[in-house]
Amino acid sequence: MLALLANTALVVATLGGCMRGGGAPSVAITHPVGDALVLRIATVGGFLPAGAAFSALPSLSVYGDGRVIVPGAVAAIYPGPLLAPLLVTRLNEGGLQAVLGEVLSTGLFTQSRSFDGARNVIADAGTTAFTLHADGREVTVSVYALGAFDPSQPRAGISGEELAAHRVLAQLSTRLETLETWLPPSSWADGQSQPFAPGAIRMLVRNVDADPPDLSGIANQLVPWPGVGNPMTFGLPVTQPAGSRCGVVIGADAAAWLAALQRANQLTRFTDDHHRYEVTPRPLLPDEPRSCPTA
Repeated sequence: MLALLANTALVVATLGGCMRGGGAPSVAITHPVGDALVLRIATVGGFLPAGAAFSALPSLSVYGDGRVIVPGAVAAIYPGPLLAPLLVTRLNEGGLQAVLGEVLSTGLFTQSRSFDGARNVIADAGTTAFTLHADGREVTVSVYALGAFDPSQPRAGISGEELAAHRVLAQLSTRLETLETWLPPSSWADGQSQPFAPGAIRMLVRNVDADPPDLSGIANQLVPWPGVGNPMTFGLPVTQPAGSRCGVVIGADAAAWLAALQRANQLTRFTDDHHRYEVTPRPLLPDEPRSCPTA
């Protein structure tokens, strides 16, 4: 019990350092450069349809050259845009150091670990993974059901140490996803966000000739298949959703698809040789493999 209380106190004590951020650490924190990933927050799993899981994006990705890529806002309309918007800004080295100092000051990133105790009380939630490549560390800290309950209240089945970690990681997530609210203007090489144009797009393609009309009564927008090749043989077959194929478009083909997808909505169907296809796109980030998931 004394060990548990000591560990809990350590986690809580580090929160003050985490929340006092805004300045770069006194000693430079080493990190990868260029397109290499430095920091990511991504939530996976939970009760999601296959298409939503396929197109899910990390809530934050920070790269060695200072780029910060986050999802853009999406209007609450139906049908909504088919392609989720991504925005990119760029930190300078001082700003990147401040962000890394914020993460390391929590004390939770000394080694990879998982906080899964909330599975005892909450079903079908997602798991949020914080991935850090810096300071000579390759660390992933995963926490189940982050933000799904109030960690300030004791819960049977969840240790005090884990509740403290939930509190720290929830506040860290908020801080990292709102950098513009606490980093000074001098931290940014380019503080104006711009649309991120992916160099590759992963897509699920499904023939929908036999699908019934949408229950909303809104007609499908029909758009000619913008890429090269035959959609019937696009990519490789996948098991979910049934009848789908997964592939990746790059280069000029990706640019053509990007232009078409930015004008498309959830009811857009792409046509080729009198057939209709539903497309679920997922823009690929600079560090992500140009391939489809293997599972």
